[in-house]
Amino acid sequence: MNMELRHLRYYRAVAEELSFTRAAARLRVAQSAVSAQIRDLESELGVLLLERSRRRVQLTAAGAAFLEASGRILRSVEEASRQTRRIGNAGYGSLAIGFIGSQSHEWMPRVLKQFRSEFPEVEVSLMEMHPSQQLEALLDRRLDVGLVGPIYGKPPPGLYLECFAEESPVAGMPSDHPLARKPAVAVRELRNEPFIFTSEKNSPNYRSWVSSMCDRAGFTPRVVQEVDRARTGVQYVAAGFGISIFAEHISRLPAPGVRFVPLAPPVQKMRYGVAWRRAPVEKVVLRFVEYIKQQFGRGR
Repeated sequence: MNMELRHLRYYRAVAEELSFTRAAARLRVAQSAVSAQIRDLESELGVLLLERSRRRVQLTAAGAAFLEASGRILRSVEEASRQTRRIGNAGYGSLAIGFIGSQSHEWMPRVLKQFRSEFPEVEVSLMEMHPSQQLEALLDRRLDVGLVGPIYGKPPPGLYLECFAEESPVAGMPSDHPLARKPAVAVRELRNEPFIFTSEKNSPNYRSWVSSMCDRAGFTPRVVQEVDRARTGVQYVAAGFGISIFAEHISRLPAPGVRFVPLAPPVQKMRYGVAWRRAPVEKVVLRFVEYIKQQFGRGR
């Protein structure tokens, strides 16, 4: 006879109830079946676990020790079962989500509030990271999903990368700049301006996108200042260091001393991406990715 979980469950019921009759009722099986399982278990172990008499059932010293050990085993199996169900069920599990700072004021609260209301059992943890840091963390399994900001070109090996939103770019410039009062400005009109850009190390896709846009307009931007994130770039623009190119949602933040002017068409929109590992992929990750795309109209 090989010991099975059934033997442990039957024994635990008898040991806790100190009655074969009550244990059988608790397990919803015949009392004879309970007695047979306990006899098989004692035979397998080679020790007496229970002392029986007509009046009562008592644990032996070996039985008390085995009750504690069997409890640990059963609790471990139950936890493993719960974790397995969470991994296999999109409504359970945990998500470590990376995001860039510019998304925190507008997109993240809206998305997370609705996702949590639909999937309250999913444990969500948020980590603000630069796009390049997110990609590294995804590959290192420190993140499950990354909202990596502007995307351009192919994703790194081992990752999926899909667009979930698009925004029109705007030129951010000091409010007293000669172009600040125009209803729109062509990219080529910015050829002689000093530029402030997010660093290529932190946001390589943004730099590739904006460099390509300027190249199509016939010039290479003169970069006078690199910053770690878009909001810092806004502060440099306000201080008169130069101009920059931002996504439209940045223009909805308070920015004293800065004027955001739409870029005149034709101009390529800024595409925002969601990234996740190729395999293995938990259902909760795929569900969140689809949820993001649906919220922003890219999943339909």
